[in-house]
Amino acid sequence: MIEFLDQTPLSLFVAAAATLGLAPFFPEPHIWEKLKMLRAGTLRRGIDWFDLALH
Repeated sequence: MIEFLDQTPLSLFVAAAATLGLAPFFPEPHIWEKLKMLRAGTLRRGIDWFDLALH
């Protein structure tokens, strides 16, 4: 398993992380929604902060 990970290009992992981080794509990416909430000051619940930190 370690050999497989060593042989896999880093760009593949970056693309996978970006794809998962931006999901769902429609109507808007989830991280974009959280960043808008942060800017508007409506990011108040603990679960919202935790969710933003995970992204």
